[in-house]
Amino acid sequence: MKFMHIPLTTFASLSLALTLASGTSAQVNHDAMTDHAVEPTGQFQRIEQPLWSRAAVTGAGLSLIGLELWWFLLSKPKSRTATTTGGVQEVAVTVDGGYDPSHIVVQAGQPVRLNFYRKDPSSCLEEVRFPDFRIAQALPMNQTTAIEFTPTQPGRYEFACGMNMFRGTVEVVAEDGDAVPPVATTTAEPTDHQHHPSGVPTAVPVPSSETGEATLTPEGIQTAMVTAAKGYQPNRIIVEAGRPVRLDFRRDTPSSCYAQLLIPEFGIAVDLPEGKTIPVEFTPTQPGEYEFMCGMKMNFGTIEVRSGVGFLNGKTPVHASA
Repeated sequence: MKFMHIPLTTFASLSLALTLASGTSAQVNHDAMTDHAVEPTGQFQRIEQPLWSRAAVTGAGLSLIGLELWWFLLSKPKSRTATTTGGVQEVAVTVDGGYDPSHIVVQAGQPVRLNFYRKDPSSCLEEVRFPDFRIAQALPMNQTTAIEFTPTQPGRYEFACGMNMFRGTVEVVAEDGDAVPPVATTTAEPTDHQHHPSGVPTAVPVPSSETGEATLTPEGIQTAMVTAAKGYQPNRIIVEAGRPVRLDFRRDTPSSCYAQLLIPEFGIAVDLPEGKTIPVEFTPTQPGEYEFMCGMKMNFGTIEVRSGVGFLNGKTPVHASA
């Protein structure tokens, strides 16, 4: 037998309504008291409440209880199944006091495009994050922002606002359309320093505007500046294997999420005070992709280490081949 957990506020509302309806407390008509003065007896006297007042109080209490029961027991997140156009599964999501729909159903193995239209000016909703797909995307006001990824494994994957207050779910079903049991949303750690295992969802290709290439100092150190604010800018940095690297991280946001920087593959964990630039140094020896992230593991970036990269005049890295 299943038991439903009803909030304590519901019981409180019910008790209040019954108490007021029973007439144990009521307003006293001033004129009646002056016309019928009584001698004090040292005991409390019951004062009858008008019938219409008791009915109104009882009705208000029952309405409040009904609203609470609907909110906690009957209301469900709005769900929508993606429609496929040109081989891409698409859903429009309105960002206004939350996400509508907040439950999206897609198929595994097919590209997904979620078009977020933000109408709510709340700063909490100015960014949306998909931790399992390594996505953190700003949502400008009154604009449609497309977020694309390809889920490879069935399961349920959460997305949330920048403050993790509003949430939604992308339910990925098998290619035959059958739903599968929920899976843990925590992404497995890479099995090596180059690639994620095939079972882990891959990130969306990073636009070129968010990619930065390190520059080479006269001392032979590859350097790049990274700003931590609404995500990391740039969030992909290209360096060459075998050369020392210095990344200067500057935190320009009071968000505590960015108070710490982690680069697990290089054993780096440093504090980032707000408004200060902190250098992080290491030497990558193997080509591959290495993640860096905030202390809460909600915002991610990538250090792309390449081999066969030459430097032109000791300043800008140039790929040896296309």
